[in-house]
Amino acid sequence: MAAPLSLAAVFDQLPIASVEWSIQRNDEFSGIGSGDVWQAELADPLWTADVILGDGLHDELKQVAARIRALDGSRVSFLMCDPLSLYPQADPGGLVLGAAAVTIRAVDSDRRVALLQGLPAGYVLTIGDKLQITQGEAIRFFEVAATVAAAGTGEANVSVFPRLPLSLAPGATVTLIRPACPVIIQPNTHKPGVGRRGATRGAAFRVLQKKRS
Repeated sequence: MAAPLSLAAVFDQLPIASVEWSIQRNDEFSGIGSGDVWQAELADPLWTADVILGDGLHDELKQVAARIRALDGSRVSFLMCDPLSLYPQADPGGLVLGAAAVTIRAVDSDRRVALLQGLPAGYVLTIGDKLQITQGEAIRFFEVAATVAAAGTGEANVSVFPRLPLSLAPGATVTLIRPACPVIIQPNTHKPGVGRRGATRGAAFRVLQKKRS
């Protein structure tokens, strides 16, 4: 299967009005009469997003609908950002980060911590920031789970959610400006919108993270 389509191919073409970015957990629960509850994670959690498109001219929304249908249901994946997390909160616009090449410097036994290098000295990543880790054809999407500042060496130990993959290796590329998640259109969620008078309204869809290209 092909790699996910670029941000320019789909995401940048969408007149997004609102996005609810969330997590689909794959857990099993059991409990007893005393109130004790046990949780077992059957599979890794997946990122999801409910996307509502803005009202627009008929032709504009018609073109968007055609672009989404061309994804052939859930067969073709594409990259999508969280529109509220295009840059780190402490660096609006990404000017401080600039062209810094941020990578994974080592792999920690605790897969909840990403060991980064290549950051500007003192660079702050704030809880809730998003980051993308790319290793070969594998693209993963994470959220910063605790605020941290890089050391003078440009290194930072960043708590993340969800857990890092077992396959992660030193040298993987870390994207902090417009970090993206590979997603597919969840089946039967695309609404092309209803044409009323001079505008088409109500276009929407739901996406689900796709971990393997």
